[in-house]
Amino acid sequence: LSWIFYVTAVEMISMVKPVELPTTPVSVLDPFRIANRYGLFAIMTRGRYEIEFQGSDDGQNWLVYPFRFKPQAPAKAPGIYAPYQPRFDWNLWFASLSTWREEPIVPRTEQALLRGSEDVLQLFAGNPFPNAPPRQVRAVLWQYWFTDPEEKRATGMWWRREQLGLYAPTLEREVDGRIGVLQWPQMVEPRE
Repeated sequence: LSWIFYVTAVEMISMVKPVELPTTPVSVLDPFRIANRYGLFAIMTRGRYEIEFQGSDDGQNWLVYPFRFKPQAPAKAPGIYAPYQPRFDWNLWFASLSTWREEPIVPRTEQALLRGSEDVLQLFAGNPFPNAPPRQVRAVLWQYWFTDPEEKRATGMWWRREQLGLYAPTLEREVDGRIGVLQWPQMVEPRE
């Protein structure tokens, strides 16, 4: 039991600060998987990246599809939704850590928004195009940070955010109903 306690303690300490401790007990017990960091996310990402869907009829004025659970508005406080699992929002968070080619949920959502899919629209908190689907849809990538206490008191904002650019191709619904690519995203550095 002492050995397992030591290995678990080493694993937990290494999550906070890497230190030089004897690792022989760790490597000996590792094949048995009885001592580890015990968690779904033993290592979390350093940055908070979010994908936002926007629609337009003219390519100049873009309206945002509001999310139910994800951070979006800088003045909105983060919520607690347990035990509910907002899978759409959660999958978009994972998508933001890779490319749109690896995460087909994003271009498929863009296509569904161009078609006015009621099932997909129900995943959002609202529809900025209640009369008809937009002609163009894009997915924009943002990076978010919590404001510090001083900035929160001064501005009332919970979040600071910076737009990083297009995440996926901007799609356009043609007159004949076909969907085409209007603009391709730039290559993006890997995020962690």
